[in-house]
Amino acid sequence: IFVFRRSSMNRDGKDYDSSSAGMKLLNNADHTLKNNEFDSSIKDYENMFAGARSTTGAITSEESVEIRKKKYADMVNHFYNLVTDFYEYGWGQSFHFGPRFHNETFMESIKRAEYHLCSRLGMKPGMKVLDVGCGVGGPMRNMAVFSGSSIEGITINHYQVKIGNKYNEANGLSHICKSVQGDFQ
Repeated sequence: IFVFRRSSMNRDGKDYDSSSAGMKLLNNADHTLKNNEFDSSIKDYENMFAGARSTTGAITSEESVEIRKKKYADMVNHFYNLVTDFYEYGWGQSFHFGPRFHNETFMESIKRAEYHLCSRLGMKPGMKVLDVGCGVGGPMRNMAVFSGSSIEGITINHYQVKIGNKYNEANGLSHICKSVQGDFQ
């Protein structure tokens, strides 16, 4: 019999650097879903796709599309409740890609893309910026440090807000970075 206790996440960018990363991923004390809520979230998400391409090449039914339109906020929220930790494990705190040069690391390409965006937008100290669909706020923090701007991020997912603000605090950036829950649609 295996007994697992909830893992405490430091939110210092190094939580997934050890051999126990998988256990932290599956037993994260920060998560807003507890116990059987994972199962019900998965089932609800899957039910929104009933009749949608049950076989390769099949056409999605109009009924299936309408269900997803009506419940899009739940669908998106369920999705990010389930994948956020996996994204963070695989990509770090920035859930996007950037063009990568020869001999450039993945993280270097991510930061370069974020810094380029700061420059193109003319971001500078004193500016207030909105990050729409901020995830856990990796780009928000990198861009705030680079530009000196204050950035508020919005995401529909409560779990991402919770851990994003934990990262803001852990990095001493809560005075210029803040994640809030909201629906920008």
